[in-house]
Amino acid sequence: MLYIIDTSAILSGKINITSDNYIFPDSVISEIRKGNLKTIIDSVDSIRIEMPENEYIEKVVTFAKKTGDYYVLSRTDIDVIALALQLNATIITDDYAIQNVAKLMGLEYSGAGIDAIKKEIKWKYRCTGCHKIYRDYIEICPICGHKTKRYIKK
Repeated sequence: MLYIIDTSAILSGKINITSDNYIFPDSVISEIRKGNLKTIIDSVDSIRIEMPENEYIEKVVTFAKKTGDYYVLSRTDIDVIALALQLNATIITDDYAIQNVAKLMGLEYSGAGIDAIKKEIKWKYRCTGCHKIYRDYIEICPICGHKTKRYIKK
């Protein structure tokens, strides 16, 4: 079985990054190289690094917009999901937005340091000023000009 490793999984300290079954999106390695774990990544000789193909990235973006997670996912997060889709692999991440999109897409995922989500989450957006509710993402309320905040749709 193959596993796609997210940055949060590496940061949890609970995985052995040298496992033969682990694949790292290039963008995850780039994030780690910018942080405190740079020396660990640079000292490992045999990690498998791959980049997802554009068609899989586009599929992830479509699903992420359906859940409302698109606007909180980074490009690295999208790469993690896209690579899992492309390689039919399991994602290891502590990021609930990644897990939520993976669940909608029928992908397997596991938490590294925390429990995985149990059910799919759909989001709505509420204005912090006038409290108008929006079904789709909108950053600034066109009615009163305040920012919106996402919340779980019930």
